[in-house]
Amino acid sequence: MKDIIANNLIRYRKGLRLSQERLAELVGVTRATINNYENAKTLPDSKTLSALARVLEVTLDDLLRPPSQGLTNFRFRAHASFSQKPQFATQVVRLLETYNNLERAVGQPPYAPESTPCHQVENNEKRIIEIAAGFRHRLGLGEAPILNLFESVEEIGLKVLRQPIPIKGFFGLSACSVDQGAFVLINNHEITIERQLFTLAHEIGHLIFHRGEYQDHLIVEGTEEEEKAREDVANYFAGHLLVPQAEFDQMYAIMPNIVKLKQHFRVSYQVILTRLAQMNVIDYAKEKAKICSIYKKRHGSSLSNSMELPPTLDPSDFPENERYKRLIWQALTLGKISEMKAAELLEMTVEDLRVCRQEAEVYAIA
Repeated sequence: MKDIIANNLIRYRKGLRLSQERLAELVGVTRATINNYENAKTLPDSKTLSALARVLEVTLDDLLRPPSQGLTNFRFRAHASFSQKPQFATQVVRLLETYNNLERAVGQPPYAPESTPCHQVENNEKRIIEIAAGFRHRLGLGEAPILNLFESVEEIGLKVLRQPIPIKGFFGLSACSVDQGAFVLINNHEITIERQLFTLAHEIGHLIFHRGEYQDHLIVEGTEEEEKAREDVANYFAGHLLVPQAEFDQMYAIMPNIVKLKQHFRVSYQVILTRLAQMNVIDYAKEKAKICSIYKKRHGSSLSNSMELPPTLDPSDFPENERYKRLIWQALTLGKISEMKAAELLEMTVEDLRVCRQEAEVYAIA
C-alpha cells in the first residue's frame, strides 16, 4: 500500500506541477513528510490522506488504487497526449467505470457501432458516405436533419457523457470494449452546442473506422501524418452524418444561404462551409474570411474560431446526459444503489432527491 500511495502522490503532484514544498504547504505538513510519503517510508493517516486527495483534485480511492488497475478491457482514443494530465485520465476512467456499473446494475446491454477500417479519405469518399448513411439508418433516420444527435445515439445504447473539462483545445474522446460497448466523452466547457454535436459525430467516426488504433491509455501514438489522415476520415464521416448529400443538394438549390442551411441542418456554419468546399462550390478560406469580415462590421468584434455564427442552437433543447441519469434512477428504483449514492451521482442533496422521487410517484401513470 505504501508503494501504491507513493506512486500516485508523485504522479498527481507532477500532474498539477506542484513542488513537494508547495504540496506540503497546502496540506499542512512538512516537505520532509511529503518526501517520506513519496519514498514509501511512511503512510499518511486518514486525515492527511483526505487532505492530499482534496489538494491533488482526486478521490481517496484514486490515491489507493494501483495505477494499472481500472478498465483494462477498455481501449481509448484521445486527440492529444494526456500523459502529463493524470488527474484527467483518472477522471475519465472513473466516469466510464460508473457508467458501466450502472448499465450492468439495470441489465442494459452494451452497444458499440460496427467497425470497419478506413485510414484516408482519398479514394474512400463513396464508402465513407455509405457508412454514414447506414449509421443514420441505424438511428431510424432518413435524409432529414437530426433534431438531437445526443438523444438519437443514446437511444441505441451508446454511452455519452458531456462534462465541463477546462483543458484548452480538448473537445472529446472515445473508448471501446468488446464486452462493454462504446463510450464518448464530450467537453462542454465554454463550447457551443454545434461544436459538441460535431465532436460526437466525429468520435463515432473514429469508433467505426479506427477501432484498431485505440490504446490502453489516453496517449496518442502514430505519426502526425497518420493522425491527420484519421482525423480527416472522422471529419468527413461527421459532415455526411450530420448533413446527408441528397437533402443538402435539395436544400442548397432552394436556399443557397449559409445561415439558413446551418439552421435547417442544426449544425455549425463551418460544417456547411466544409461541405460546400468539398463540392467545389466555394473556396473555404475565402468564404470564411468574408463571413468574419461581415460579422465584425455588424457586431464590432471578431468571430473567433470557437464562436458560432448566430442564430445559435439553444442549449436548453439539448439536455445533458439523459440516458446516464435514467440509469441512475432505474438503479435506485431496483435497489441496486443507495439514495446517498444516487444523490452523489446526480449531484444533488439526498433531500432534493427524495423530493424528486415523491414528485415522480405523484405523476406516475398507473
